[in-house]
Amino acid sequence: MARAPVIRRIGAEELEIVRELALIIWPKCYRYIIGPDRVDAMLAVLYATDALEAEMQAGQVFWVARVGDMDVGYASALLDGERLWLKKLYVRDDFRGHGLGKALIDAALAQFPARELALNVNKDNAPAIAYYLRTGFTQEAETPVRMGPYEFTDYVMRKTL
Repeated sequence: MARAPVIRRIGAEELEIVRELALIIWPKCYRYIIGPDRVDAMLAVLYATDALEAEMQAGQVFWVARVGDMDVGYASALLDGERLWLKKLYVRDDFRGHGLGKALIDAALAQFPARELALNVNKDNAPAIAYYLRTGFTQEAETPVRMGPYEFTDYVMRKTL
């Protein structure tokens, strides 16, 4: 990655970028965790532009990472008291390992005053869990979640800031 990434907050008019990135990232990220049929069904529900707009209207803030002329990742976060919930954090697999996840998290932390950072991660998503553990998160709880038409078990992970 020769060029420095640019992380920018986006508005509702740019949520299509998030949807398009999800269509690229999710099938590779989740095909072995939840299966391709579920990935497609979940993308259709969770990444419909109106669903993303509703999340934004409920207080989530979205950022996009760009390298050169290509959007390569996105994140969203929601402040709940002193806890900042990282709701989404995804980077294209061909751009992982270059600090983009950290840069997206840093953008969220710069936006919101928080004492801790928390997130949910699918309990079978070993690469993401390993990343979060490496960056100082600990497992706080195990919780059932519903994403689109499916139910899963997630770990709640947290990090004191």
